[in-house]
Amino acid sequence: MPTNLPAEAQAAWQKYLSAKSLEDKIKALEEYISLIPKHKGTEKLLMQVKKTLTKLKLELSKKREIRKKTAIHPAFSIPKNEDAQLTLLGLPGTGKTALFNYLTNNNVPFGKTTLLPNVGIFRFQGAVFQVIDLPPVFSENIDETPNGRSILSLVRNSDLILLIIDLSQDIDWQFNTLINLLKKSRIIIDRSPPPIKFIRLSRGGIQIHGANYTPFSLDELKDLIKSLGILNCILEINGNVDEEDILNALDKRTVFKKSIIIATKADIQDAHEKLRSLAKLAKNLRIISSSALAKIGKMELGQAVLSELNLIRVWTRKNGKIAERALVLPKGATVRDAAEKIHTDFVRKFKYAIVERPGSKIKRLRVGLNFELEEGDILMIHVSD
Repeated sequence: MPTNLPAEAQAAWQKYLSAKSLEDKIKALEEYISLIPKHKGTEKLLMQVKKTLTKLKLELSKKREIRKKTAIHPAFSIPKNEDAQLTLLGLPGTGKTALFNYLTNNNVPFGKTTLLPNVGIFRFQGAVFQVIDLPPVFSENIDETPNGRSILSLVRNSDLILLIIDLSQDIDWQFNTLINLLKKSRIIIDRSPPPIKFIRLSRGGIQIHGANYTPFSLDELKDLIKSLGILNCILEINGNVDEEDILNALDKRTVFKKSIIIATKADIQDAHEKLRSLAKLAKNLRIISSSALAKIGKMELGQAVLSELNLIRVWTRKNGKIAERALVLPKGATVRDAAEKIHTDFVRKFKYAIVERPGSKIKRLRVGLNFELEEGDILMIHVSD
């Protein structure tokens, strides 16, 4: 910077040099330009500074565009609620919103593309599930769907993904599009987490245990790991795995999710034939036939949700009355888990519990905190005063 500039201009230049953000740099540079005397001796300086200003403005514009594309719309900030969160994921015109209305007793208009998520409650025999009707996806490339990354963020966070397949449309195309979309986003629904333990290290090289469980030699495995830019790690394999299992374990973005296929419009004429075709594609994924028009599938879906998520329902009895809403707990839950869900005081002041088990030979059991509960149990907790 020329030393014969006014003190104010020199101060603005120093402000530019010390600025941290692009916005502050641009503001300081604009001030600097306004304070430079305009004559022949400063023409070259002004030209250079204006070029720098243009570059900074272009960089800021690009950053703002990226922020706009990746920013989550407030409508997609949906916290988990109720006993489990279910997301409806499908392509356009597959009957997704009609199914949402059927499950949640809502009346959301359908027939036009859903632009923002709808949230409702699916009540099933004492259990309450939060259901999110997501906007449709258009292809296996998520960036071709408006708010696509926000949609997948909700899917990734949910407890159970309901894949919507319209039996009146091309089944292969719908199924493969949704599966490929999820896989590209590192959301795996068609296989279980592999028996692999993977730990990144800062040094120590690549240590592999259990290479004999893979289709690769030890050197091939090391080359595979290095090709992903990983130079220090421990890879422990405890059962038979294939290449996809290994890649899933090595990618920290990978999540494994439970999923059910909902085959909509199951009241069409050739539904049974279409369902057989879908079953061949789906392999180990559960399929529920549904029709919002014919009111088919709600009961089957409720049972399937509990089964897929390994949940049980336990009812509480108070003053002789059984609660309408059940305590929904993971299989293997104990009286302690149930007590904590009701209130922490129930554990602190616990004396004993009475469990009524209708299907058991002994209908009424006096138990402690570590007693394991089962589906359909009726629980009464007695506490000290």
